Amino acid sequence: MAPRQRKEQSFVEDSSSCDDVSTISLSLEERKNSSNKPTMTTTSTSAPTSKPITLNITESDIARDNHDFFNLVALPFVIVACGINYEFPSGAYKGGHFWIMWATSILYFFLDLSWVITVPISVKSPDVIVKHHIVAMFYLLSPIIYPKYRWLMGALLSVEINTWFLICRRIVYRSYYCRSYPAVNPIITNSVSTLFYITWIYVRCYLYPHILVLFMYMWKEQIDSTGKYFRGELIFIPIHIVLCILNLKWTHDLFKPIIKRWLGTGPKSMVVQNGL
Repeated sequence: MAPRQRKEQSFVEDSSSCDDVSTISLSLEERKNSSNKPTMTTTSTSAPTSKPITLNITESDIARDNHDFFNLVALPFVIVACGINYEFPSGAYKGGHFWIMWATSILYFFLDLSWVITVPISVKSPDVIVKHHIVAMFYLLSPIIYPKYRWLMGALLSVEINTWFLICRRIVYRSYYCRSYPAVNPIITNSVSTLFYITWIYVRCYLYPHILVLFMYMWKEQIDSTGKYFRGELIFIPIHIVLCILNLKWTHDLFKPIIKRWLGTGPKSMVVQNGL
């Protein structure tokens, strides 16, 4: 049975989104004032396309939660499998457990791809996720075909650290868009959110473009040493360029509402993570 609608409460949802980022802006004062009232909110007249804050947990919420919990458990296996191939704190590649790293990564992408295809409502943009995972699995063929590039695989998969924090951040903020979820201590939400932004900026905005520069330098060295401009491994450079462009687009989608709020041109409210 659908919850009863009693009192209108306005909020704003930014229209920007990516494969794993979207934002909901909700006034903390409004949430505080109505936390003890069994109300279901409706959309603001200024944002007719925004998603209402609800009292009930929907089928898509359950599907998303199940998929999120799967990723919270599965992604650490990928991260650890990559980490055991490197020395810390130097970051030097050892490669003694390469096949564990590769098999764990390909298994994760295959399982997650199968999940999204089978239960598309578990993510916000299933088509984007499916395409991304297919490209990622194709990309994972490169260290098999070209072993000399295996040292880069862990660096590329370090993006899953940010993905883990992204999903964790969505879970701890669930009560901001559905009252049936328990509220989480602000210390936890702030800590997770901070680590999410730090890893986003470092991995997606710095490390991935830096790897692209490394690819270009290696290409130049290859031309200088062999005199050949085109070799088989160059097919993976356009794939990395596409991933860098996607990261740029998603970064724009993530930070645009935040910057607008800082400039006073957007909603003067908190930005909350809400799903793929």
